[in-house]
Amino acid sequence: MIDIYVGRQPIYTPSMDIFGYELLYRSKENTRALQRDGEKASSQVIFNTFIEIGMEKIVEDKLAFLQIDRGYLTGKAPMPFPKEQVVLCIAPWIELDDEILASLAVLRDQGYFFALEDNPDQELSSLLVKDINILKLNIHRFPLSNLRDRVLEFRRFHCRLLADHVQTQEEYDTCREFGFDFYQGNFLSKPKVIHGKRLPARRFSLLKLLTCLYDPDVDMKELEDLIRQDVSLSYRLLRMVNSAFYALDTKVESIRHAIVILGLKQVRSWLTILAMAEVNDRSTTLMTTAMIRGKMCELLSHAQGNKQEDRYFTIGLLSILDAIMDLPMQEVLENLPLTDDINAALLDHSGPMGTVLRCVIAYENGEWNDVEATNISPINLRDSYLASIAWASEVSQRIQI
Repeated sequence: MIDIYVGRQPIYTPSMDIFGYELLYRSKENTRALQRDGEKASSQVIFNTFIEIGMEKIVEDKLAFLQIDRGYLTGKAPMPFPKEQVVLCIAPWIELDDEILASLAVLRDQGYFFALEDNPDQELSSLLVKDINILKLNIHRFPLSNLRDRVLEFRRFHCRLLADHVQTQEEYDTCREFGFDFYQGNFLSKPKVIHGKRLPARRFSLLKLLTCLYDPDVDMKELEDLIRQDVSLSYRLLRMVNSAFYALDTKVESIRHAIVILGLKQVRSWLTILAMAEVNDRSTTLMTTAMIRGKMCELLSHAQGNKQEDRYFTIGLLSILDAIMDLPMQEVLENLPLTDDINAALLDHSGPMGTVLRCVIAYENGEWNDVEATNISPINLRDSYLASIAWASEVSQRIQI
């Protein structure tokens, strides 16, 4: 199999449900993002994604937004993917000439859906977009005042509007106010910091639990008592431990028994996931992101021959804690008894663990130049990423995140 990076970025509805994923990809041999590499690169990606890897391993049961080249649009290359699960994205550098427009009409009649990336230099008309389902706007191409005008202009078409490159919670709030139908970007993993805001009781309880969990001198009875105070957390932990995920020969009926059977490291990981999920008041995707990061950090650590996989899992899992708490990461870490190297990895992405975490986050965002700079094997990265998606999906179903 060719050395190729394959990732995904969620596309959200206004209610923060996942509508689909845009596929992100890049060949190790290419020096530019694959979306900019033209016919050869797009064909290579489609072959890899749909035939060698399998689309379902990346997007599961959601829609796949896939950028395709002119050859597929005009019928010069056969469509190798199911129309029921893809939205075909038309890049802004593809000229919407008569040949393309005629082809779009034929494909639309066959049941295909299309998304068009807005090109500020191209004036759109009803004729050009009559077969387009979704218009994508890169919100950073316009000042916010002009963006509102652009949205109003596009509302005269029948298309739904997607705000692309939404990087912060503030940008997301603005786009919602402007009336976009979909949102794409890494805004969900960023905290919405309001200075002087009092920490809600649920988040204070999370900090208290994490402080106890990651205390190297933790008293087991104190930890057990703290967990038992939260009936929901205790129930969900015991349900997970007794599920088919572990398939234990004996039923685990107490927190102490769970710690004895699984060990503190395993119980700490599950409690961290469960507790953060209970406090998270954003999309459940945020917890999926945390689990994918944790598992991917762990798998990459193992591939590098590191014997501290659990610590790498921890940094991936806790890397979204600032977004969960809506506090700067430094302020969160000041309240937790984590080791200096874990703090450095989370705060500055420094040290061996920080390098892996930085690579995982760059991979998640499709920042391929930053990924390559870490010199981690593309095959290890891709395989670890796909395995982490599968693991996070299974865990989410079992503990109903």
